[in-house]
Amino acid sequence: MTGAIFCLLLQQIDPAALEKAMAADAAAKGASPPAGQVAPAVGAPPIVAPTASGTPASPAEPTAGPVSAEGNAPAVAAGWAVQENARAPGSSLLNPALSFILDTSFGYYGQHTGQFDSLGLRLAGDDPSESREGFGVQEVEVAAQAAIDPYLEGAVFLTVPNLNGLEVEEAYLVTTSLPFNLQIKAGTFRSQIGRNNTQHLHLQNFTRRPLMTALLFGPDGLRGPGAQASVLLPLPWFATLYAESFSIGQPDADDLSPGVSTFGGGVRLGPSNLTYTAELEQFWAPGESHSIFLGLNFATGRSFNCLATTTTCLPVETQRSFLYGGDLYYKWKPPNVSRTYLSLQWTTEFFVRVLAEGGPTTGAGYSDVVLQFARRFYLGCRFDLVGAPGTPVATSDDARLPRRYGYAASLTFAPSEFSRIRLYGQELAGPGVPNTTVGFLQAEYSIGAHGAHPF
Repeated sequence: MTGAIFCLLLQQIDPAALEKAMAADAAAKGASPPAGQVAPAVGAPPIVAPTASGTPASPAEPTAGPVSAEGNAPAVAAGWAVQENARAPGSSLLNPALSFILDTSFGYYGQHTGQFDSLGLRLAGDDPSESREGFGVQEVEVAAQAAIDPYLEGAVFLTVPNLNGLEVEEAYLVTTSLPFNLQIKAGTFRSQIGRNNTQHLHLQNFTRRPLMTALLFGPDGLRGPGAQASVLLPLPWFATLYAESFSIGQPDADDLSPGVSTFGGGVRLGPSNLTYTAELEQFWAPGESHSIFLGLNFATGRSFNCLATTTTCLPVETQRSFLYGGDLYYKWKPPNVSRTYLSLQWTTEFFVRVLAEGGPTTGAGYSDVVLQFARRFYLGCRFDLVGAPGTPVATSDDARLPRRYGYAASLTFAPSEFSRIRLYGQELAGPGVPNTTVGFLQAEYSIGAHGAHPF
């Protein structure tokens, strides 16, 4: 009986399919990790080897190539190394990593209706809605990421902020095999300028973004259709130079407070009306417990004047805005969590905007500290400064930023990497305006395989 069944099975096997299966099995065995190295779990982010400077290279970033025998600097061949693939080509070709993230909130902007409006501040696109106070859905994010082929990777991030309709937060492709440590990114995406601008809502340490984000970069930050070129510089430390170009559309006057919008194209989005940026990012790891990240930033684009007496934003054809700024990030986290769960991170950013043709110079920035004092608890505080340098704004249609101060605190409980609950409070003040207290309770969860974001 057993022999008969065996013969029957042999008759059902296609020789071509059998040879194909045997070849695939041999290839899988050849790609197995060396002895002592654990392979990543199915659906988990790929394990990426650290660069020569000690910082891990993200899947969207080029690596520094092989390390020299001395172990101090990358062994860069003549003409620099070819960009290395972060994951096996086509590993998720037919099965992209899908994830869903939900942020809900409950709270209010001030004790009375209209109290926040008197401050003359703009809300970021993923801040809790001012018109739907109380219970709200701050944002729903759907993400899909995959390797397209051995040469390209792709990602799509769709969001529904405050239930106001579907938006494409980012959708782009990234090269993975260009020579000379070059990388090209194209589509619609967040600019590399600053540190907070690159982060999605679920990466934030506070319920609301810094005040400078909406005032200097726009309600949704500096993002839009464009292209980016980056190169990993052949230096003893991790350093990447970025150059970007964006087509930033006209702002919506209905969603903005009166003032000047930093970026926006002219009548026609020709090369002279595009927004251009340049960033230099550098990373050092002085020890196992310390990480230092320093960014230098520049951006220029056409301005739009949203006057209080009109319902549209008018292009300022004779003016072009310039942004100069820097960001500093420091993190202390002992590698041995069996001894302590303590960690500390400090972030500071400041940008100065200059309007050409005799326009005013004004700036904004913030500084925040987040302390992990237990396994699942984080305590954060942030100070925001808007409208410095310069004197406080006296009129609503002034091109300068209003002088405002923000004092925020947050207490976050994170049961796991996939959920967290946060209590957030902020006091807003400034010359000639009443103090406004903002308070929210935020809850967040994530399901599915969400790829790691760049450091």
